[in-house]
Amino acid sequence: MQLRDDFAQHISELHNPIDRPYTASIDKSLLKSTEEIEHLNKEIHDVNPDYLTFLPAYFWVFYFAIGWIYVSAIFLTNFVYDDITYFYIRPEGWGAINILGTLLYLVAAGIPIILLFYQLIRKYSFRTQYYFLKKEQKIAYYYRPFWKIRQPYELKIVDYKDVHPDLHQDPYNRAYTPLNLYVADPETGDITHHLKLEDYNVNPRVQWAFIRTYMESPADDLPVDAQFCEAYPADTSGSLFACADIVFRKNGILPSNHSGGDQIMVFIIGSIIALGNLFQANHYQCTKRAILHPDVQKLLTWDGQNNPYPIQSITDEAELAFEGSNWEVNVRWVCIILINVGLFVWAVVAYNA
Repeated sequence: MQLRDDFAQHISELHNPIDRPYTASIDKSLLKSTEEIEHLNKEIHDVNPDYLTFLPAYFWVFYFAIGWIYVSAIFLTNFVYDDITYFYIRPEGWGAINILGTLLYLVAAGIPIILLFYQLIRKYSFRTQYYFLKKEQKIAYYYRPFWKIRQPYELKIVDYKDVHPDLHQDPYNRAYTPLNLYVADPETGDITHHLKLEDYNVNPRVQWAFIRTYMESPADDLPVDAQFCEAYPADTSGSLFACADIVFRKNGILPSNHSGGDQIMVFIIGSIIALGNLFQANHYQCTKRAILHPDVQKLLTWDGQNNPYPIQSITDEAELAFEGSNWEVNVRWVCIILINVGLFVWAVVAYNA
């Protein structure tokens, strides 16, 4: 298995190992952290007697990459364009070079939009969804090296009791300490599986205590609050807009029932980061499909009835949104996209005036 150089290759190289499954009592005081538990409740995708999943932590670097490409493309193309027009183009005329420069500017500044549409069409998954299978006491996930984007995902199923949790601190970012789960060969100690729960918005010790409570304790011990914990069938939704709304609902900006409230706030925030939200929504749509694999599906026996964990059910408005038939959601996002298109056109015209 290929791992990043700054992660452990051998179990003895772990940075800060913490208690393994069933080896020590769970520190229940960690589960009293209100903000941390609220965050985990919002991240829960499914919680039932058979399996627990979180919405995969979004790879924030794509926000920064899109922003960097967008801004640098604008500055670079304008710098080159101004030099060309100054030396070669008569001020009173629109020559072939002027027109070509404008077209190149449109293409360069539109790179983020091109990347977005490419992702919407190809639906490449960037993050891994982990399935904590309580009845089977296993963890199932799909793995593919990040740099081998065309390589198909490989299904992996590991025994929960074999997990070695570790608080890995990134040497280049001391504030970022995610929870990492390792499985090693018992004879050699070589790491065979690496599960990266890259959610830096929560204390990794709280996250591990939450997972351990689910896997090792009765349902009553898991701190699930129906006020925050909602069922999000993002993977089964055909609506990109409905999945984009999940981003806002998780942050408490939108009501959970897709009723159309707080529209002004959505317009303001949505218009600013519409590309990132749509990118993330597509990511939600295409990540969880590993569960459809028969080797994973046969481990899931829950029939959807009598869930002992309190979790908000899907409202009628949300059902319509996930089917792409909630017009309040659709019109809102169409308007947000049109605002972005208008701003882009205005920027092009202003720079070329």
